[in-house]
Amino acid sequence: MKPESKKSFPPFFFFLLIGVVFGVFAVQNFFVGKKAKVSFSHQLEHLVNLRLVVPEESRKIALNDNLVSFSGRFRSAQTVESQQRYRYLELIDQSHQQAFDLQEAEKNLRVFNKEVESSVHWFSAISGIPIPEQGYIIAPLSQVGSQNTIEPLVVHGPVHSQLINLRSLEARYRSISPVGEGLKLFGSDVYELIGKYLSPALGIGSESLKRDLKELYQQVEVSLTQNLDAEKSYALYGQALAKLDEVSLSLVMSERGESFSQLRSVRLYREELTKYEKLVEEHQINQVQLEKARGELNQSVWYFNNQELSSRALEKQDPEVFAHWFASAKEEWLAFNTNRSLSFKAPDQPRNLVLEKTFKSEEPAPHYVGYLFTFLPIILVLVFVYLVFSRQMRGMNGSAMSFGKSPARLLMKGQNKVTFADVAGIEEAKEELIEIVEFLKNPTKFTSLGGRIPKGVLLIGPPGTGKTLIAKAVSGEANRPFFSIAGSDFVEMFVGVGASRIRDMFDQAKRNAPCIIFIDEIDAVGRHRGAGIGGGHDEREQTLNQLLVEMDGFGTNEGVILMAATNRPDVLDKALLRPGRFDRRVVMNLPDIKGRFEILNVHAKRIKLDPTVDLMAVARSTPGASGADLENLLNEAALLAARKDRTAVTAVDVAEARDKVLYGKERRSLEMDAEERRTTAYHESGHAVVGLSVEHGDPVDKVTIIPRGLSLGATHFLPEKNKLSYWKKELFDRLAVLMGGRAAEEVFLGDISSGAQQDIAQATKLVRSMVCEWGMSEQLGTVAYDERSDSPTGYGTYCEKTYSEETAKTIDFELRTLLDAAYQRALEIIREHREEIELMTQMLIEFETLDAKDVKEIMDHTWDPEKKRARLKEEGALFKKVSSDVPPPPPPPEEGTLKDGPGLGLNVT
Repeated sequence: MKPESKKSFPPFFFFLLIGVVFGVFAVQNFFVGKKAKVSFSHQLEHLVNLRLVVPEESRKIALNDNLVSFSGRFRSAQTVESQQRYRYLELIDQSHQQAFDLQEAEKNLRVFNKEVESSVHWFSAISGIPIPEQGYIIAPLSQVGSQNTIEPLVVHGPVHSQLINLRSLEARYRSISPVGEGLKLFGSDVYELIGKYLSPALGIGSESLKRDLKELYQQVEVSLTQNLDAEKSYALYGQALAKLDEVSLSLVMSERGESFSQLRSVRLYREELTKYEKLVEEHQINQVQLEKARGELNQSVWYFNNQELSSRALEKQDPEVFAHWFASAKEEWLAFNTNRSLSFKAPDQPRNLVLEKTFKSEEPAPHYVGYLFTFLPIILVLVFVYLVFSRQMRGMNGSAMSFGKSPARLLMKGQNKVTFADVAGIEEAKEELIEIVEFLKNPTKFTSLGGRIPKGVLLIGPPGTGKTLIAKAVSGEANRPFFSIAGSDFVEMFVGVGASRIRDMFDQAKRNAPCIIFIDEIDAVGRHRGAGIGGGHDEREQTLNQLLVEMDGFGTNEGVILMAATNRPDVLDKALLRPGRFDRRVVMNLPDIKGRFEILNVHAKRIKLDPTVDLMAVARSTPGASGADLENLLNEAALLAARKDRTAVTAVDVAEARDKVLYGKERRSLEMDAEERRTTAYHESGHAVVGLSVEHGDPVDKVTIIPRGLSLGATHFLPEKNKLSYWKKELFDRLAVLMGGRAAEEVFLGDISSGAQQDIAQATKLVRSMVCEWGMSEQLGTVAYDERSDSPTGYGTYCEKTYSEETAKTIDFELRTLLDAAYQRALEIIREHREEIELMTQMLIEFETLDAKDVKEIMDHTWDPEKKRARLKEEGALFKKVSSDVPPPPPPPEEGTLKDGPGLGLNVT
């Protein structure tokens, strides 16, 4: 089918459309101009109060009883009246703040007053000096100020206390003898009295007095603790009393008529009193200025929180509410320079008093040009989105009306060059599909006898087994049209599109019959109905219903063969699999050794291989590989040989490419210290030696300590044949091989590492299969304990536990017994071959990789490391390019890829 020519816009069209949109916005902004920042009606109170707007241009348009739209313009400069009114509001705010600060200062002075009285009373109690009748004057009247709101601080007595005081100790000192028994007790009283002078209750603020008292305190303490001479102690106590008397006199002594100036509490009181006097003075100045400002604004009207007030009433408002209101007014005042001479407009605002009193009412007038500039950008954007969307629709299938057309890709006669010659490794599948080819070539051969060809063929197999390739080969062999579509192409965001595409696809197929329709990954549309969340009748189910109708509705004489591929047949709807729809199912398993060899031969036709490359050996060393893996393997080998400047792909390149494809790229950048390499070498040597020592072990292909993927090393085994079933003795030997690495660590290193994690997991899984699935346990007998059931949602199978807890304990015990036996057997083999493992470990540390020949020579005690070094040197120089006149490899075939099967051959640790 010739594709229809598609019309499209010139490349510059969309840029032109975007330019038009931006041009419209620019013109709109030009006409509208810059606007002032006024958005709410409550802002107008401050603008009108401060005379910042032109009254003649302040207008409002009533929208309803509650909402208005207002507009206006700012003045070009602030007037003298504006500045006077703002200054008046500023003075009111200052007055409120100063009144609050005065109240706080008075509270602080009362607190300090009590602290001063407490300190003076404490001094009188410990010094024994009584408070005079007129009291101690702390702050004279001259310092308090003329307002006389704070009275002078005078501390009065008397003080009654039972504390030890200076006067009583002086009297005792004169009466005691230097050699008397009461000297030490007297010293303790002196020591206690000095501590009272140093206590915070008195609070001496002079650093020199405190330093002298501390030195005296320490001297008395030494005399009491070290039992000094009585004469010296007596003299020291006398000096201490004299010093205390001196300190007492210095504290009481008046300084400019003020006592106790060296006490901390007195100093703090006087500092706070100074702050209070300054606040009083500032408040007096503020009141004078406020009176003057009030006189300048006589008979002024103010709008305050939707109220109309006089100046006197404004001053009496709650200070906290006024402060918040003035903050907003200050913002408008500071923003005037930005809004100077600009107009403003605010739609849909609630009515307030300032709007009613100061703004003129107007009738609403139509503004058609404004409407045009408002809606034109929106219209242009919608047109742009429509054009882009319609272009995408045309890119999908011609136009928006053809959205439901089938997107299947059609290969006409002669375009499909793939034949059965390009397919290898799945001979059984090719044999089953030969009948389809014969029907497409000669339908009357079958219909003349009353038979019918199968309506549908379902190709089942794991990913990469060549399902799509063999469908193309059937079409290529028959030389008939080939429709190819993915199952996900039927499901779209619009309801009904999938069913419409199914109908259109079968209509096209009937017009091109005989032909083949191939649906890849049919499980995307053919899943169980009702398996979705809620079991709803969604778009996918509609598509599946239409597919069922079309498959059962067209006759075999129409010459349309439906082929589909899936790797999840368990999720397909039962109605789709019944006879009459998909009559034939072709199972395509992963290739065996023979199949892999044939696939390698197909892909090797375009690779320049060295004659020494043994493709059968490659096939034996890749169990479980699909056709896609094998193609990728040879391609990686060719790329690797090219990087090494070889003229042909050697066996070494193929082996390295195999390891990269199957196990991951070498991690040469991973830092491994000498001890880590030594541990890995012992581990892998244990696997290799145990594998070569057991009776049913596979030959060792190579041993390496080069990290790949998630492993630090690996031991590769080369199966000699396909593993179709597993014998009990073979499995016991395999368990011992898996345990060989851990056993070698224990024997040679005296410790075990986490490197055997994957080995233990494989061994556990293998033993569980032996016990629970294959009946290889003598204690549990031939009973299958792991039963699998179909999932009710159609999403595979699940394990169902049908045995008791006692049986579960027995299973766990049997698993442990078999694993322990395998481990003990591996230990025995390791101990028997200590010399071979030591040598193999040393060679792995040196060469990193040992092949099958190297391992065999080590086990046979014929190992020569010099031969190994010479062989590596020879392999490195093999097929090096000597000139640039090397002919290129043959071109690749048109189509050909095959894909894959399970195997228990390789062991990577």
